[in-house]
Formats: sequence, structure tokens, C-alpha cells
Amino acid sequence: MTPSAHEQTTSGYQRRLPTLFLIWIALSAISPHPDLFKAWFHLALGLPVLIFWSMGRLSIDTGDQLLRLCAGFLLYVTASSLIVSQADGGQHLQAVRWSFETSLLVMVLFAALPSLLLKPLFLGRFILGSVALGGLSALIIFGVFNGFSGRLYGIGALYQPIEGVSVLIMYLCIGAFLFWHQRRALDRKDIALLLFALLITCACTLLSGSRGPTLALALAVAYCFVVSAIAYRHWKILSLAIACLVLALAGVLWLYGIEEFIQFMAERGTSYRLLLWTAHLEHPPESFLFGHGAATDLEQTAAGLKIYSESGLGTAQPHNLFLGTFVQTGLIGLGTLMALLGLVLSGIYRANTSRIAKLYLLGIFGTVIMLVTTNTYTLIISVKTMWLYTWLPLILVWLWCWQTHQRDES
Repeated sequence: MTPSAHEQTTSGYQRRLPTLFLIWIALSAISPHPDLFKAWFHLALGLPVLIFWSMGRLSIDTGDQLLRLCAGFLLYVTASSLIVSQADGGQHLQAVRWSFETSLLVMVLFAALPSLLLKPLFLGRFILGSVALGGLSALIIFGVFNGFSGRLYGIGALYQPIEGVSVLIMYLCIGAFLFWHQRRALDRKDIALLLFALLITCACTLLSGSRGPTLALALAVAYCFVVSAIAYRHWKILSLAIACLVLALAGVLWLYGIEEFIQFMAERGTSYRLLLWTAHLEHPPESFLFGHGAATDLEQTAAGLKIYSESGLGTAQPHNLFLGTFVQTGLIGLGTLMALLGLVLSGIYRANTSRIAKLYLLGIFGTVIMLVTTNTYTLIISVKTMWLYTWLPLILVWLWCWQTHQRDES
């Protein structure tokens, strides 16, 4: 039977979608300007996916539990903000736009990732290659234009120190898991790529001066080492990985000197985190259930005014996902966020895979939690680097676990 024009259009676009998505991932690491990374998402992914899906020419499992919970979360944030927040029309419009763009991201991930996860070795190579290229370009820029002075930053979505290295860390974790899953098919080039990505990520993270990501990377790597040593005892690979870590640390200490490096890491103190957290806890929203509303300018709240009066800091973002979600969306929003995270955890627990694979997936989940503890304050925002170390890994882990059930049934 000859496929209809409708079926041909559907299959044709869905075949190209993974490639368009991978280009977006590559641009996040090496695009010359972050606006290119953002524009590609809107023009090549977000809006086309919405259009084709609304025309019935794109297959997305709308019955998926996580997808429905994400949709409910987005609708709640938008509706509650319109009701609770006393912001002006422009700020309400921005909040609605952020929810809309985040919904496009969720749709893109659910449409593009399933087919990519069927080729884990290819996807792992691509992601780790992006880590290597993105990290290497950041080191070159840092050396050539900054003379290894200040904090390292990269290009594309890596333009900000703390978020840039957060993306590298998350890409490294995802790529390493995909390689582990295909470990019997790896060759020496793959092992070299993994070790090089590890070396580059460690060097970039240390040179960024970002303490949160540095601690997250250290704990994630230590966790993987413990799991690998207990499960497989691949001492040669583990020794090479440790050598990469030592080499990265030695190179950074050689550039700065031990005392200078310690001072470099400690000179920013707590980066106002304690002030931000304390202010928002001491001056919570009037509505504990609904929060301030996503449209509210946090700088104009009692907490924001306290932060400015005590430090002159021009931002009142809580720099903690859980506190930020409570401040903006109240206990209902925080409960929905916890339900979302709990659903991903339950997916890992119920996945039809080995116990060791579940431990690695749990490591990816834990890395997300560590990265959002001292950085981002919301999951619902415009095209941002934050998407790449929150929504991407969470939905990827969920879809991976879901596909293990599909493979078992087939």
C-alpha cells in the first residue's frame, strides 16, 4: 500500500527532526553568538514542531504521564500569575511568553529524543564531541583573549561561567552513560573521546571559579567511580580517568599557583547566596499557596528591596530552584515541581534495566539537583542555557526508562 501524502509528510519531518535537534545541541557549544542558539530553536524546532503537531503531522505521545504533568505545571504557572500578580501588562505578557516557549521545548524533547535514544552510541559520541569542542573553544578564548585571567566562559550557550560549565557537566554525564550502555561496542577512539571530554570539563569547571558546579562535578565523578569500581573493576579505565582529573587540576594549579587558586575560588565569598536565601525566607509571599506570581518583578518585593538595601545587588533571583519555585508559584507550584521530579525518580525505579544502569541514571538525576541548588530559580523561562541542564536531562532520563518497557514488550 502506498503511503498517503499525510503519512509521507509526517514521517519525513520526524526523520529530519533529530538532525535539527542535534544541530541545536552543537550550536549550544560552538555557535559564535548565543542569539544564534536561541534563533535556531525558534525557527528550526519550536515553531515548526507546534505547527506540524497542530496539523496532525507530528507524532507525540500525549498520554505520557510526565508530558501531562509538565502541561499542568505550565498552565498553573500561567493562570496563577495572571490572577495573583499585580504586575503590569508587559510583565504578564513576558510570563505568558516564557510558559509558551517552555512548552515548545517540552514538545521538542518528546518529539526528537525517542528516535535519538535508539542510537545511544551515536548520540553519546555527538554529545561528548560537543563537550570537547565547546570546552576546547572556551579554553582557547580564555587563553588568547583573556590571558588566563578572570573567570572562564565559552561561546554559544556557554557564554556565562556558572551556566556554561553546568552544561558541560551535564553533557558529560549523559554522554558517559550512553557510552557505558554501549560499552561492548566502544573502541579506543571512543575511550579517548570520553577521557578528553572529562579532562576538558574538569579544566573548564575549575577555571570558571564556580564553586557549585565544581562540587557537583566532583561528587558526580566520585559517584561514578564508586559504582564502576564496585560493579566492574575496570581498573585501567578508572586509572586513566583519575589521571585526567589529576592532569586537569595540575594544569590549573600550574597556571595560578596553589595559594592564588585557593584565593581565586574563595574571593567571592558566598556570592550573596546566603543573603538571597535568607531574604526570601524572611519575607515570603503573602500567598503561601500561589506565591508572588511568575510575572512579578522580584526586585520590587520586600525580599528584593531588602537585598538591594543591604548589598546594592541588582537581582533578587533566589538562585535555588526549590526556593525560587515557592517564591513565584507558592506551595502548589513547589508541590507540582516535586511531583515532576518524583515521577522521574519512579521512572528510574520502574525501568526494566539493570540495577547498575539505574544507579547511573540516578547519578544524572542527582547531578541536576546539585546544579539547581545554587543556580537557577525557575524551570519556566525563555530560551536559556538552563534548559540544557534541567529539562533536557530530566526528560531524556524519563524517555530512556520508558523505552526500556517498550523494548521489553516488543
